[in-house]
Amino acid sequence: MVAVEYPTVRRWKGRYRADTDLVPTVRHSVRSELGKWGWDVRGERADVLLLVLTELLTNAIRHGSGPGDFVVVRLDERGGTCRAEVEDSRPDRLLPGAFTACGEHGRGLILVDRLALAVGVVTTATTKKVWASVLADDTGATR
Repeated sequence: MVAVEYPTVRRWKGRYRADTDLVPTVRHSVRSELGKWGWDVRGERADVLLLVLTELLTNAIRHGSGPGDFVVVRLDERGGTCRAEVEDSRPDRLLPGAFTACGEHGRGLILVDRLALAVGVVTTATTKKVWASVLADDTGATR
């Protein structure tokens, strides 16, 4: 009989009221969880994952949620990648808006697309999940 080695699977999930003031709290919770997984939480690699997650979360709160709504944040690390996913209560997909050279908004998804291995959107009749995957090395750190 041949032994099959399966990759370590780590999962984390948080549910939050859709409020931009909570973004730092979510980042802190995620950084804490990454530390439990053995990541170098003060290194550049964790910062990349947190930046991607922050952009997805901020978009879900600003553009995919209304008063009283919640967002769900998930991390799933397995097989050399870590997937960050944010679910909101707006099933439609908004097209990226135009931005100006001096403007403050409009670059988040472009940044996510550049930093992530893959980006996707899954919609249902009532929700939308936007996700991005980044590479992880054997210590669990992204690159």
